Amino acid sequence: MDVLDAIRSYRPCAQFQSRPVPPEKLKTVLAAARLAPSQHNLQPWRFVVVQDDERKRLLAQASNRGKMIAEAPAVIVAFSVEEDIPVTIGGYISAYPLDVAVAVDHLQLAATAEGLGTRWLIEFNEDKVRSVLHVPEGIHPIAVIPIGFPANGNGSAVPVDEDGRKSPDEIIAYDEYPWH
Repeated sequence: MDVLDAIRSYRPCAQFQSRPVPPEKLKTVLAAARLAPSQHNLQPWRFVVVQDDERKRLLAQASNRGKMIAEAPAVIVAFSVEEDIPVTIGGYISAYPLDVAVAVDHLQLAATAEGLGTRWLIEFNEDKVRSVLHVPEGIHPIAVIPIGFPANGNGSAVPVDEDGRKSPDEIIAYDEYPWH
């Protein structure tokens, strides 16, 4: 599957088959995340793969979407490392959440290409996630990502052109910002 096919095919996955994710597929999706671009190539991310049922259960207690976390065969938690990136966007916000987001997007598209489903969860209690995974200060969870084979077989819900997306004219302009 090429990258545009993966982009068109990706849909957040809410239910997973119980079968485990083969290690080579996990390595492939994590390799894609590792290759993501970042400001000054500082790579301010870390990823923890959780497959242990008890840890998944504890992570589930840290999220509003706990059932999905507990039932997925694996969960990848993406972290940002503050000290790895002193760069700011426009001088007002740290760049590390953006850099980690790009890596997570690479991970999700690679998972789609591998026939896996994912869902980027941001509704979690940071302190609880950090406690379950023994994460030190200065490192923040950005995403909790259940991953596995979609229960419906392909993870796709609706063709991308029919899923309520805004038209190109509503989101793309040239030379100036016309939406005042």
